[in-house]
Amino acid sequence: MPLIKLNNAGKHYLNKQFNLEINRSDFILVSGENGNGKTTLIQLILGFTHPDTGCVESSKIKIGYLPEKAMLPLFIKVLTYLETLAKIKKAKIDQNLLLAFNIPLFKSIHELSKGNQQKLAILSTFLGNPDLIILDEPLSGLDTESTLVLKSFIEQKKAEGMSFMISTHQPEMFIHMASTHLKL
Repeated sequence: MPLIKLNNAGKHYLNKQFNLEINRSDFILVSGENGNGKTTLIQLILGFTHPDTGCVESSKIKIGYLPEKAMLPLFIKVLTYLETLAKIKKAKIDQNLLLAFNIPLFKSIHELSKGNQQKLAILSTFLGNPDLIILDEPLSGLDTESTLVLKSFIEQKKAEGMSFMISTHQPEMFIHMASTHLKL
């Protein structure tokens, strides 16, 4: 049974409907111009919005979601934030990714660069070992080294059975991993 299935799911403001199955270990790459439905597709999958046509069927799964503009609590130290989130999700912080990203743990989040805030948001998304990870423009603010770390980590997690959906304006960065490429 698929993790998530969209059957002719659409919204009245879009001139398209989505038919899509997301299964374990799938890697769905979504690309296209602004206004073509990438965010709407993600919102339908997450249940943030309900379809006006068709339906969205979902198994009981855990989803990790990184929005295009992540909202982090600014006046808390990085390590305190991660430890608190790990307690809430009853999970362990992935030490390998934490070390590879080299995020300053004892700074307040508002003191971090845009790139380090993005890396923190990505690390938070993976907490709790979700079944499906949805990343909306994950490379925003990342330097070349951090991009390579993220891609390698995604490949490792995909090999372990985790499913991915990545929406990006840079599909060439992920095309080699994609089992499906939706060009909207």
